[in-house]
Amino acid sequence: MKRIVLVPLALVALVVVYVVAHAALIELGREVVVLRTREPSGAWLETRLWIVDDGGVAWLHGGDSAWMRNLKEHPEVEVTRHGETRRYRATAVPGPHPRVHERLREKYGLADRWVRFVGPDREGTMPVRLDPL
Repeated sequence: MKRIVLVPLALVALVVVYVVAHAALIELGREVVVLRTREPSGAWLETRLWIVDDGGVAWLHGGDSAWMRNLKEHPEVEVTRHGETRRYRATAVPGPHPRVHERLREKYGLADRWVRFVGPDREGTMPVRLDPL
């Protein structure tokens, strides 16, 4: 009887540890920006994301998500970084971008490796270039 209770409790504990570790690796001690995209309804969707700079250009990285779908229809977005909000034209750039991935690995280290391990790059993920408006 104890085993029947302990197994589900152990599974719940593992899930809690996973969620806490995931959040800590992604959020703590690293730069996370707030991206605001316009939804079809006109409302703003806020998403917390990593950002990297390469050659004077800021880049995000995403896949099939609400914010990626939103910027296809409304490419003008807002990004809050270091407490300052600026407007950008966001452009998804298909194809391989090893420099952007290299910058993510350099900046986010173990957290970047973790994210790629638990959610490996899927087809359709791509960097998003942010050009100031």
